Amino acid sequence: MNKNIKEYDVIVIGGGLGGYPAAIKLSRKGYKVALIEEHYLGGECTNYGCVPSKAMYKVAEALESIKSVYNETPKLDPKTLLEWTRKTVSLSREGIEHLLEKTGVDVYFSKAVLSDKEGLVKLSNGEELRGKNIILAPGTDPRPLPHIGFDGKYVISNRELFSLEELPSRILIVGAGVIGCEIAHILALLGVEVHIVEILPRIAPGIDIDLARTLERYLKSLGIKIYKQRSLQNINIRNNEVEAKLSDGTTLSVDKVLVSIGRLPKAGEAGAENAGVELDKRGFIKLADGYRTTNPRIYATGDAVGGPLLAHKALVESIIAAESIILGKPLPRIDYHLVPLAIFTGLEIGAIGYTEEELKQNNIKYTKIKLPLGFLSAVKIREGKYSFIKMLMDEEKKKIYGIHIIAPNATEVISAFIPIYLGKISFEELVKMPYPHLTVSEAVREFAEYVLGEPVHIVLKK
Repeated sequence: MNKNIKEYDVIVIGGGLGGYPAAIKLSRKGYKVALIEEHYLGGECTNYGCVPSKAMYKVAEALESIKSVYNETPKLDPKTLLEWTRKTVSLSREGIEHLLEKTGVDVYFSKAVLSDKEGLVKLSNGEELRGKNIILAPGTDPRPLPHIGFDGKYVISNRELFSLEELPSRILIVGAGVIGCEIAHILALLGVEVHIVEILPRIAPGIDIDLARTLERYLKSLGIKIYKQRSLQNINIRNNEVEAKLSDGTTLSVDKVLVSIGRLPKAGEAGAENAGVELDKRGFIKLADGYRTTNPRIYATGDAVGGPLLAHKALVESIIAAESIILGKPLPRIDYHLVPLAIFTGLEIGAIGYTEEELKQNNIKYTKIKLPLGFLSAVKIREGKYSFIKMLMDEEKKKIYGIHIIAPNATEVISAFIPIYLGKISFEELVKMPYPHLTVSEAVREFAEYVLGEPVHIVLKK
């Protein structure tokens, strides 16, 4: 045995939500654990995604609320906002570092590469570690346009956006997925001129079509310009300005181009194939049983295994992988349809289960129940006039296939629907639940009353 190789029970590669929860859980159970992170603890979510975007979202929403009452937007110092956002990120990162330290996890800041099938991991600083088990959670990187790469100044990803010293006055966002729509909403409320180009016929691909159409209507009401079925053909940079030409000939003059067209998995960079860990044709890690890879001693979690690239999905996977190691057998994977989708766009989206498009593709017969939510006082206060809940059920209304909400606070309200989606609670029981007043969560009880044909606050058509 090489005395220079440090031995561990478990090595976790990746300090994001796919990695550090498992490291903490295993260390608390008495395992000797190493966690290796190439950049910052917390991964994409803490440093470049969920935390900074929701920090700015809070401020943008506050400004919009004030504007709706006083019909004017307070003056804002963008530099102060960006500094506060970075401070919030630092505090979150420090919290993770504190947890790892207090639970006895050895943290290495280095690039890690799997070197053989027996758990050998080589670090870029020259150190070598070996783990009896490994959890591979290297995450993903922003995907660049094939013909226009990131330059970090004019063509940027979400990572550079939250590192800016000042906000751009005009921006073109390429890609109208979750990241593109969320950032477009935030920047528009902060006074930035926003343009979005999307190559598909609709924005927010992957979510229910009714929600996508309503979200587009709402974003346009904020002054956001949306160009569908078009792409960014080329750019020309001159005098600190980007001239962007779209595929239909439209030319836009902006300060920044933000590319949000998807993610590239990093498992290949981590040497997955050196260790007998197979990847699919897109570069995501293939899973054998549970979260165990094609190498029985290596587990994988988070964005690197594909599925919905969501922080809350990665966290649960991380915990399941840790429990699998503790029990000595792989535990079942989570049902991806059970992972709620959450889009923070003022008129928020929360969804769980199947979309109408998926049901049609699978030839599943269903019935649709749709309830507008504009009558709720909490929705009126938040000016969510386009709000509604849509539930997809079997024709006997006994099995629920999908629940889709577009409303203020929908990202929190969707959680209250998980028990009924799982069949753990009935509509009859829901109508007796005293959801707090005034909140958007009252929509859960109101919807149950509506399904049962006994609504209190809605007049039924005869």
